Amino acid sequence: MRRLKLPLYSKILSWFALNLAVLVALFFFFLQAQFKLGLDWMLSGEPGDRIAAIGESVAFEFSRLAEAEWPARLNDYDQKHGVTFGLFDGRGEQVFGKPIAIPAELVPKLIDRRPPGEGNPRRAPGPVSKRPADAPPKPRFMMRAGDPSRYWAGIHLDLAARSGRSLTLVMISDNISGGGLFFDLRPWLWLGAAALLISALMWMPFVRGITGFIRTLNTAAGRIAHGHFDERIENQRNDELGELSTSVNAMAAQLGDYMTQQRRITADVAHELCSPIARMQMALGVVEQRSTPDQATYLQKLDRELQHMAKLVEEVLAFTKAETIPDREMPEDIDLREMLQNVLAREAPDNGIQLNIGDIKLHSLRGALDRAIGNVVRNAVRYAADIEIHAKAENERIIIQILDRGPGVPEEAVSRLFEPFYRPEAARGRNTGGSGLGLAITKRCIEACGGIVTARNREGGGLVVCIELPVVA
Repeated sequence: MRRLKLPLYSKILSWFALNLAVLVALFFFFLQAQFKLGLDWMLSGEPGDRIAAIGESVAFEFSRLAEAEWPARLNDYDQKHGVTFGLFDGRGEQVFGKPIAIPAELVPKLIDRRPPGEGNPRRAPGPVSKRPADAPPKPRFMMRAGDPSRYWAGIHLDLAARSGRSLTLVMISDNISGGGLFFDLRPWLWLGAAALLISALMWMPFVRGITGFIRTLNTAAGRIAHGHFDERIENQRNDELGELSTSVNAMAAQLGDYMTQQRRITADVAHELCSPIARMQMALGVVEQRSTPDQATYLQKLDRELQHMAKLVEEVLAFTKAETIPDREMPEDIDLREMLQNVLAREAPDNGIQLNIGDIKLHSLRGALDRAIGNVVRNAVRYAADIEIHAKAENERIIIQILDRGPGVPEEAVSRLFEPFYRPEAARGRNTGGSGLGLAITKRCIEACGGIVTARNREGGGLVVCIELPVVA
């Protein structure tokens, strides 16, 4: 069955639309529960209920207090709720509370238009009983007015002053929350947190799928860049990332074929050059026997050139064979101290290289490791002095450092020292620069042993080559 192909762009848009729909649904559900949509805005929800409850409490409490005690009690309400309370009559005149300037647009709201039979107390003040649960709600209002603008909320009370005028309880706040009395911000914060959490839970699998696959692509591309052309990415996607992984796999296969052909050609050419060079050296030896003293100088120069060509061909062959070391060699137990001593006896018998190493054993490719360390030591002897070799075992790894006090290399050249045929400018002379393959062979040999090799300039002058190997290859 052929799977439907969906571009990544369409997937992102689809998930965004679904996420937006969920958030809108949550918003309207919460808004309906909080403010009872379809009725009057804020006063028909919890804010209106809180204002009504305070109105009931004030009417019930003040009906049992002398009017002289009302201002102090209003001040207590101010401190308790964080808003300013005041009692006004129907003409907009303040009767009790801290002096408050009423905006003109608020005055009509203060008039209690209820008929006397519906709770308008056109009688002498007296105790007010609690309203029955099924009684109709008292008229309430809430608005923003004044300059500077403030938030005003009020409720008509079943309470009258000594003058017989009905009273309206007014609450004033500088902000919409009114200390939580007008508008409680906490439920909205919880809603926002819930929305973010739900969004994260919805988007995380999708984003993890994309980022995880990109991480896989990045890892595979890094391995391919380091020469592991057999690396392949499992293609289980049907979008642009799936097409990208297919392209990366095809690129790796083509690069692998190209590099294989290049190495085969290089090896074949180097192998074919061995025979003519050997014949030329034999012919030169015959000519030297029959040459005159005047010709000897030229023949010696020709012999040096042939020797240089033979050495270069030999190193090219060694470089091409280094990749197949794991197929040609088997790991064996190695005494590292003994191996390093043999390398120093062969490469620098009279150099006095300092060896600082304990009793370290490992299981690796003896021939590859011997050649790798030998190449590094040979380079150090050629370019530097005061050479030291340190080795230690650390966290299931063997760390070998070859340090010298030579001229070092330019910083921009450090990362390229192990590239084939690369030589820093200071080492490009034929007599001292070599072919540029020694450290490249070292890298391949160490990688065949399952390790890594790096280089850095040494503080105070010189170079440090660090080889890290597993205890068991």
